[in-house]
Amino acid sequence: MKRKQGLLFFISSCIPGCGQMHQGYMKRGMSLLTIFCGIFAIAAFLHIGALTALMAPVWLYAFFDSYNLRARLDGGAAPADAFLLGLDQVDGERMALLCRKRHSLVGWALVALGVCILYSTVVSWVVDILGQFFDSWWLYGILLDAVPRLAVTIGIIALGVWFIRGPKAPPAEDIPTFTPPQAEQEDGHGED
Repeated sequence: MKRKQGLLFFISSCIPGCGQMHQGYMKRGMSLLTIFCGIFAIAAFLHIGALTALMAPVWLYAFFDSYNLRARLDGGAAPADAFLLGLDQVDGERMALLCRKRHSLVGWALVALGVCILYSTVVSWVVDILGQFFDSWWLYGILLDAVPRLAVTIGIIALGVWFIRGPKAPPAEDIPTFTPPQAEQEDGHGED
């Protein structure tokens, strides 16, 4: 590939994923752009501004990765374009195996996120009720904003608990009985 340089390359490198796409690495660039925008969308939807702090490492990684790709292209060791985090290798079977092995970790993370949102929602309710006690619109604000957030929070906690519990054990009648292998020979003269 031809080396990309100059002001246009610097500007595209400042936007997460665009520096990679500018050099022809579309999968890698779309992965970075999706992660960056996904963090922002989650933080905005859940009203947790602290999550936006995770955008800085993604931005830094994307910026320096675009220059690293350019250096590797100049050296003739151009890597293949692939999605980040191994997403091009993930299929349904591997995802099911991952969920079975790591169900408690995913579950605890979801429960922690749900508890954080629940706390934020309850605190906002108390502030709304105490701050606007004599205003007739306080109920409207709670129903419009807090109840949908509360429903999403309860759903996240329920999903986390479901992950923690893990898959159900099969009923006893579905488990085959164990039959030990036949003893080779009782006199001790087995095959060598």
